[in-house]
Amino acid sequence: MVPNPLGRAISQILLQGRIISAVARREIQLKAAKGLFGVAGVFFEPLALIGTFLLLRVLIRGAGEGDYINPVLWLASGFVPFFMFTEVAIKALGGVEKGGDLYFYRRLRPLDSLMGNALLSSQIFATLMLLFILGVSAWEWQLAVAVPGFAIFIYLGFSLLGFGVGLSTLILGHRLPILAWIVKTFLRRFLLWTSCIFFPIRVIPDEFRHWILWNPLAHGVELFRQSLNPYYPAPDVSALYFWSWVVGSIGFGLLIYGNNEELLYLSEQLSDADKVIDAD
Repeated sequence: MVPNPLGRAISQILLQGRIISAVARREIQLKAAKGLFGVAGVFFEPLALIGTFLLLRVLIRGAGEGDYINPVLWLASGFVPFFMFTEVAIKALGGVEKGGDLYFYRRLRPLDSLMGNALLSSQIFATLMLLFILGVSAWEWQLAVAVPGFAIFIYLGFSLLGFGVGLSTLILGHRLPILAWIVKTFLRRFLLWTSCIFFPIRVIPDEFRHWILWNPLAHGVELFRQSLNPYYPAPDVSALYFWSWVVGSIGFGLLIYGNNEELLYLSEQLSDADKVIDAD
């Protein structure tokens, strides 16, 4: 017989899983309600950028990455994990307001809303990445991923890193509104150009490479490309550094969330009060 404390723990875990799954279903229903540019609109930006830079590469005959990885898949392996990360991490700044009507049920917390959004975004972009992999595999008539387990492991790391950073920005953005504005305005653009999405890390001179590698996303992107081809050169890239950021961001996010959860409920209540005053 399963001990009662263990049984209660398992029951709570299963309940939490159902809550997160329900939040994810609600999010996909909200996106679907927007019509064609609901769920499909999530794909538009990464697809447009991949198409644009693929065209530029064809026109200027850029060197290098095509020798190791199909150019389409090389671009997709940078853009898709990055946009999944930003969808979870940076858009968490508006996560409480978006799901605020659900907090009438006290069992549902802001953390659940963020986890549901992270689950949905991970599923959507995983589907997009899988379509790229299957398309390239069919085109080249061979599996485009050399180490599928490692690819899943790194993609999961991107999802968890997005969740950890999103949890931190959710709290810090409410404490310091100026920080929320900075994150929305500058951080996404800064990360976009320093995450090895447009260039392989090996082309960066040694004296500048360590500056780029402060960004854990650069490690994640190049590691993901190595899962496609183990012979893909990625000097100084470290899985340990990448996963240290994953674990550290989640730990830090949970720490400050535990001490500030009531702040999110208070913020939501004040927002509702402002709406009532405006209506009067």
